[in-house]
Amino acid sequence: MSVSSATLRAAALWAGLSLAIVRIPAAAHPASTAGDPSGLSGALRCSGGSTMRPLVETWARSFEKRFPHARIEIDRSVGLAAGGFKQLLAGRADVVDFVREPFPAEVAAFEQKFGYPPLLVNVADGSFDTPHATDAIAVFVNAANPLRRLTLAQLDRIFSAAPRAGATLTTWGQTGLGGAWQARTIHVYGMTPLRPSGNPPGIVNYIERRVMHGEPFRSDLRVEVDRPGLSALQAIARAVARDPDGIGYGVFGGTPHGIRAVALARRAGGPYYAGGAKQVADRTYPLSRRIYFGLNSPPGRPLPPLIAAFLGYALSPAGQGQVAGGPSHFLPLTAAQAARSRQQIHAGGLGVKHQRPAAPAVEGHASYLTPSGAIAIVGYNDMREMLQSLDRLFEHTHPGVRFALKLEGTRTAPAALAAGHSLLAPMGAVFSPQELAAYRHLVGANPISFRIAQDSLDPRALSGPLAVFVPIANPIGHLTFEQLRRMLTDAHPRWGQFGLTGDWADRPVHPYGLARTTALGRFMRRRVLNGRAFSNAFQGLPESADVVRQVGADPLGMGFAAMNRASAAVRVVSIARSPGQPFSRGTRADILAGRYPLDRYLRIYVRIRPGGRLDSRAREYLQLALSPQGQRVIAAGPLGYLPLSERTAAAERAKLRALP
Repeated sequence: MSVSSATLRAAALWAGLSLAIVRIPAAAHPASTAGDPSGLSGALRCSGGSTMRPLVETWARSFEKRFPHARIEIDRSVGLAAGGFKQLLAGRADVVDFVREPFPAEVAAFEQKFGYPPLLVNVADGSFDTPHATDAIAVFVNAANPLRRLTLAQLDRIFSAAPRAGATLTTWGQTGLGGAWQARTIHVYGMTPLRPSGNPPGIVNYIERRVMHGEPFRSDLRVEVDRPGLSALQAIARAVARDPDGIGYGVFGGTPHGIRAVALARRAGGPYYAGGAKQVADRTYPLSRRIYFGLNSPPGRPLPPLIAAFLGYALSPAGQGQVAGGPSHFLPLTAAQAARSRQQIHAGGLGVKHQRPAAPAVEGHASYLTPSGAIAIVGYNDMREMLQSLDRLFEHTHPGVRFALKLEGTRTAPAALAAGHSLLAPMGAVFSPQELAAYRHLVGANPISFRIAQDSLDPRALSGPLAVFVPIANPIGHLTFEQLRRMLTDAHPRWGQFGLTGDWADRPVHPYGLARTTALGRFMRRRVLNGRAFSNAFQGLPESADVVRQVGADPLGMGFAAMNRASAAVRVVSIARSPGQPFSRGTRADILAGRYPLDRYLRIYVRIRPGGRLDSRAREYLQLALSPQGQRVIAAGPLGYLPLSERTAAAERAKLRALP
């Protein structure tokens, strides 16, 4: 198909991007479009919630003035996002507005029908404190409670039946309160987890996704419901105001006397945010919410020009300037947020083709090329220096090839590789089971993993080999995998079972480690526990530094964490796979020689569809990374990541040669 420059100008006007939109078929262009330089015409069907309708109508009127041969048809027969989503699923709507996050059941129904998830484009933010306007979520305690702040991981452990970061917190002492509060029981108040429709309320869905990682609320949740003249959220606030041991959630506006919002942080150590209007508007407050447009956008296909142009207008300075004027007081996106959403139209989830200069030929589907012709690589931020050095080597031997690194974390890599938006997936951990299932669903085969470096002993690096720690005063010197397995899975392990005598023999083992859902928690279960579950005595924590602190402060403690997070209060225990094999403490020499049984790797994953072949650029890049020259570059990096042993590198090169 040829590119319509008129359509391109129209879309680029609002998206601020040089979108190469595929030409609309001639039948869709009535002769009356003469004089409209954009060439846009036809109808776009919008459906969704009534809360969002005034803003969509404002955008539609402004858009139609600029493109008089285009129509934005708004479905006024539907008043909820759920109804709009059904219209999208049935093909009776092109765009659905979400004033909440989609329900898991909605996404599952869409994927079952089409084989890929709906595309969500963030077009505005929820309000600060306007009722029923996707307002930010506050977490309240009774005014008499001295608690002032919580991390999201602590909130997960308070609310969830199966917390990601460890066991459920049941007493206020477990949140850090002392004195008379230490033994007091936490009372959690909330809305009904499921409505008769089978879906949760929008706020419950948000908390389950944002805080609880898809897990359900704890079984002793004290449920408040809507009553005449009193909403469930108001009832929660009143209940917490009456109960000194209560905690609940709600909104910032119109809260009763007797409760106080706690400051929240995304991670241990802060920063903590109280949730004022500015913090909600700039999204520094962790429970700020978003407004989305949902679309049916098959991967690898361009958006229809009219949809691309309308979304581009909504995300333009003019469109964002209209966001706050409606009765719901939604918040406009920041410039950076709007740019990220426009990038979805430009090159991301939408698969829109780009106008770009001639680039070196690549095989197969090349949606990983940026508009400038650079090869995109999405993945682990701690591999930046390593990849930059490898990129320079590759570019030196491949004139005209350039790379664009988007390294925002390991968990950004799987989806980008599955969609073909990244040539490679550099990762600090293996795919999680959920990521693997989603990848297989989209691609039809597993990703292929290549080890390219071993983890670092340098504390500046984010990834280190796994180590087992005990306090300095604990005399134990070494453990086998079987002993370690018993420590972490038995109900009541004692130190005497592992060789200690005297006063130590009958002392209990207090096991700590990374939570079961973390990369290191999954690694321990896979490498040592043979898939067995941790015992009820095991305390899973979110970060390696948390484990080291707990073990150092507990004379009976032992725990597993990244070796490069060791402190002066703990000691690394030597490990052997089985009795009779040599023990290793994970020294640099042992890791380089492949003798340490808990070593870990940095990896690059690649994508091959069933019956397909490995992209030639990916093959050449891996050949370089696994070559002696590439391994020397990796070894010279500033974060101390270690090169592969020659035996491991040879095995990875053989695996690469065997690929089609």
